[in-house]
Amino acid sequence: MQIIFSNIYQKDKNKLIAKNHLLEDKIIQTEKLFQKDSTNPKLRLHKIVCKKDKNRYSITIINTQYRILATICDNITTFYRLLDHNKYDRYNKNC
Repeated sequence: MQIIFSNIYQKDKNKLIAKNHLLEDKIIQTEKLFQKDSTNPKLRLHKIVCKKDKNRYSITIINTQYRILATICDNITTFYRLLDHNKYDRYNKNC
């Protein structure tokens, strides 16, 4: 599976890593696990009902409160945002 990282995702990731260096390993581990086996239950992958993006999914960073918002279409996945649970709820509220 091909993964594309958006610029916003990269900025979110860099900000989180700057605050907490321990998150870097978990984020990288989650990205690799998703690429290897996207159906792994550790990822808690689930579809989000969204009128604007019919292919939007949420991926949980392993053992954290952080979520990756992604669009999965065919064999291409685009990681859009990396958010904590509070921002995640606000971001998807009016989807």
